[in-house]
Amino acid sequence: MKKVFVSYSHRDAAWVRDRLVPCLDAGGAETLVDYKLFTGGRTVVGQMDATQDAADRHVLVLTKDYHASPMCRHEMDRAIAKDPTLNNGVVVVIRRDDDPIPPALAATLWADLRDDQVAAPWDLVLKPCDTFLGTTAPHWLETRDEVVRKLADNISVNLVVLGPDLAWRQILADASSRVPGGLPLIDLEEPRTIPRDGLVAAMLRAVGVHQPVKPPPHDLGQLGDTLAHKTRSRIGLLHFDLVAERERSESYGVNLFTTLRHVIMDRKNLTLLAQSRAPFGVLCPTGHPLSVIDIRTVELKAHP
Repeated sequence: MKKVFVSYSHRDAAWVRDRLVPCLDAGGAETLVDYKLFTGGRTVVGQMDATQDAADRHVLVLTKDYHASPMCRHEMDRAIAKDPTLNNGVVVVIRRDDDPIPPALAATLWADLRDDQVAAPWDLVLKPCDTFLGTTAPHWLETRDEVVRKLADNISVNLVVLGPDLAWRQILADASSRVPGGLPLIDLEEPRTIPRDGLVAAMLRAVGVHQPVKPPPHDLGQLGDTLAHKTRSRIGLLHFDLVAERERSESYGVNLFTTLRHVIMDRKNLTLLAQSRAPFGVLCPTGHPLSVIDIRTVELKAHP
């Protein structure tokens, strides 16, 4: 895992926080950035230098405001000093506006992200940092944003992961920090979720209720009553593909899905995020209680 120092003007903080750092983090880098690491009671320059000295890569987000900032130029000079020939991939340059690249960096192959919807320049940033999303950065960001928008609007979402080695968990982790109230995640691969009352217990914990679960069939009434007393809860169920098999084996049973449909559609107390490899409609055949849920599909593709 590469340690990546991100140098930027605070006028560009929104883009760095919302677009750049999430992609680096999701791809497997350890980002060293001021808003994560700096604390009170210490000098800013001292923390800047100490953080930068711990990095393997130095990502410079160049703009007119960057060039006008003495602090940013200080970080740029220190980054270049660590690789004066610019041949070792230590300094990664991003151009975010029309201000010229400074002469000291003119020889490097920089990433033109003035339009960050173009995929190819992102590779000039992500590859030197040894990060891998499994798809293009614009598609990863678009998928994350779509998930966040729908959940924030209390629309249930089926995140369909179409390909191996895609950074889908990182989408949900990042989305959780952006959705009001967060998005607690329950992994159906965890053994404790195999029996129905185990899943119910996990769902109750996810909404902040820590109490013994009543034995079946009363566990479902307990779940419904708990959610009914909350204005709106959001829960993510990972590996939702397992639901079909557990219904057939009667470890869940159709009444669980009747309850979920009721709290999602009728009472509107729950917004569901279901992550799966197959689309929701395939997992829930016609006539199944969940087949009538209004859930929107968002696809994460290896080749968008």
